[in-house]
Amino acid sequence: MATGADEPRRVGRPRAGGRARSGLDPVEEILQVAGELFGEHGVAGTSMTRIAQAAGLRQSSLYYYFSSKEELLAALVARASVVPLELLRRVMADGGSPATQLYRFVRGDVTALTRLPLDINEVHRLARHDAERFAGYWRDREALVRLLSGLVRTGVEEGELREVDPRRAALTVMATDEGSQNWYRGRTRPPLDVVACEVADVAVAGLLAEGTPLEAIRAKALPFD
Repeated sequence: MATGADEPRRVGRPRAGGRARSGLDPVEEILQVAGELFGEHGVAGTSMTRIAQAAGLRQSSLYYYFSSKEELLAALVARASVVPLELLRRVMADGGSPATQLYRFVRGDVTALTRLPLDINEVHRLARHDAERFAGYWRDREALVRLLSGLVRTGVEEGELREVDPRRAALTVMATDEGSQNWYRGRTRPPLDVVACEVADVAVAGLLAEGTPLEAIRAKALPFD
């Protein structure tokens, strides 16, 4: 993905007042600040001026590192998009039955999404309008769909999961995980580990073949994590 985050790091641009927030590499610091602001105000409600001020940079210095807010967002999204993919690969490498792996993935994915400062639905809207800039995100997402579809297909073939279309089931699981991010951020927040297990319960229970108890799948999945 061609973003400012993929290019050689630029250093040495002056700060507003010479102030450093945290001693991070300037690019890392900008990404951290931008993520916080995007989470608090949304992407549309966050200007480059606000990001520069929060990072202690002159606005011209911010543009030295990132040419636009969209480029900055793409760099953040590129990092976030590899998290579920790496999670699923790790879960599959650990082994276990398909349903057990699926339960672990949903639980971990919900946890990661609820901690993500960006609104994943806002990211999707923006990414659809700029397919070239967000090409890396869509590649990672499609790779995730393929892996998750394969896991569901194996579960169906082994009789642990009921007969479903693997790709549609994978997309539905991902949509359920992503939807949990929004309602979890309401005023009343149950403990995150409880929420992650509840979403995993709902997602996996709907796919289990008759005679496969959810309690047994949950009991096998939880010790891994």
